[in-house]
Amino acid sequence: MDSRTYAIDRAVEPLRWFFRWGSLAMLVAMVSLPFVQVVSREIFATPIIGVEELARFMLICSVFMALPYVISAGANIRMEEIVALLPASVVRAARITAAIAATVTFAAITGASFVAIGGNLDNSTPTLGIPYWVFLGAAFISFAMSTLECGIQALKAIQDRPLYVTFPQEHEPDEELDLPEEMKH
Repeated sequence: MDSRTYAIDRAVEPLRWFFRWGSLAMLVAMVSLPFVQVVSREIFATPIIGVEELARFMLICSVFMALPYVISAGANIRMEEIVALLPASVVRAARITAAIAATVTFAAITGASFVAIGGNLDNSTPTLGIPYWVFLGAAFISFAMSTLECGIQALKAIQDRPLYVTFPQEHEPDEELDLPEEMKH
């Protein structure tokens, strides 16, 4: 289902775009930083202080940025083969229950992240001095967006609509690709 099908999805699409591309940017940074460190240390004999810490931060942020996108796209493990064997009424009830439970769970985690930020305002990382609230802020934002995504899925489940969305770039092309014959099968 295209993310533009329902009004709620069209309204949230800019946020989804931000999280989708933000996670990619964090992933690129996470991969690039160790490469820069190796080049700096091995070729120029001048290691850069704190690159490893920054790379770990990028790993954490890439996971947090990707989480809401994974939820909205239904890319998490769902055991669809088993669910397909159940009666439609059981599947619908399970979808509603799971979406509501996920919304409540992520809301609680969002609240816990907010409390943790308040308790760590004076703490920072040892090498670069990155404040812990920056780390925890990434978690808070991710969990808040995940709560929103699960809430949207709960609404869709109650309305008996398809839960998951995709970006247009993820769809299969309409026309057949001009592949060599040996690659077509």
